[in-house]
Amino acid sequence: MEYSSKLMVAVLRKEYPEIAQVITEKIKDTLPEERLTDLSNIERIVSTFKKIKGIEVDSWTNGKGRVNITYERELLLAVLLLFYDPEKIMQLVRRNTLPGLLKQASALIGTSQEVLSMSIPGVIVAFKAYEDFREEVYRIYDLIRIENEFFD
Repeated sequence: MEYSSKLMVAVLRKEYPEIAQVITEKIKDTLPEERLTDLSNIERIVSTFKKIKGIEVDSWTNGKGRVNITYERELLLAVLLLFYDPEKIMQLVRRNTLPGLLKQASALIGTSQEVLSMSIPGVIVAFKAYEDFREEVYRIYDLIRIENEFFD
């Protein structure tokens, strides 16, 4: 028999509070202290990202005769998730991406929501598995946060 996660957490908190505290601290140390909720900031994030990475293309879709932009698109998605839904990129939750996030991003970078949506699982794996990718995401996140004075 499998029990619900809510029941498991309730028993954990009651019977093993020290373990629950360690888990709480681990989550607190892992996640950014603050997050964005206003989707209108996505435009500022994309604009700053393009400036940082020197991206001048309007359409972030790969195709014949176009520069391959997959890596940059994945970096941008990871940065957006870190700003808006850090639990998702760190695989702490399994849920759909924040409503409106991909729609707004797709309009700004000239690619479909489907392409972005299909890229999310790979972005999450890359963030977890590849230190270089993760470090670049954090570097860009910090530059964007500072330049746009997010959380000041």
